[in-house]
Amino acid sequence: MITVAPKPLAAEPAPPVPRRRGSLDQVLVDAAMDLFASYGYRGTSLSRIARAAGVTKGALYWHFSDKEEFFLAVVDKVLHEWGAIWPRDAATSAKEFNRAFLRAFENLAVLNAKNPWVSRLLLIITLESHKISPRVLRAMRRANLNALRDMRTMVENGKALGVFDPSLDVAWAGTQMFSCYLGHANMWYLHGPRFDLRRSLTRQAREFLSLWSIKKVKGATNGATSE
Repeated sequence: MITVAPKPLAAEPAPPVPRRRGSLDQVLVDAAMDLFASYGYRGTSLSRIARAAGVTKGALYWHFSDKEEFFLAVVDKVLHEWGAIWPRDAATSAKEFNRAFLRAFENLAVLNAKNPWVSRLLLIITLESHKISPRVLRAMRRANLNALRDMRTMVENGKALGVFDPSLDVAWAGTQMFSCYLGHANMWYLHGPRFDLRRSLTRQAREFLSLWSIKKVKGATNGATSE
């Protein structure tokens, strides 16, 4: 009887190693970011990105498969810079929290002055949400929710430290922070240096601290009781 020797089992392929973005990738992402912010998602083409980056259109495909992948890389960079604004370590005292809260709003102004396309990009994509692909729209919604989460986490920390009123609605407070920021940023884009974004955001932060303050709530309660 002839027997067939069993074939050796093929080794399982190693999982793909995530590719790190090289220097040319970053040049392409920066070029795409400026164009997306200037012309919107629909108005930005791969040919336009190639011209802005000083490469051929064919060379783009060695780095990114399509415009969606370009845009998702831009979103990833925006999220990284946005996330750096919010303190990763929670404050441990009321005084420390107040400083961190004001600094977060000041950093928003600094980020816009340094990279004015960040909020502009968010505003443009919001207006074009009915035109873009579901994949890109999901990425933008995720970016929005991440920003709201960071703001709400800060409000929670303020409540835990006794800075904010315990009955403060965290979700609504975070929404107020985010929408006020976008409103100020929009004014800055429209009016330029005549609208002092840093001063306006700092004042807004101080008003939030005053409006949501547990001391203010206690004072109002005591006043109502004395009457």
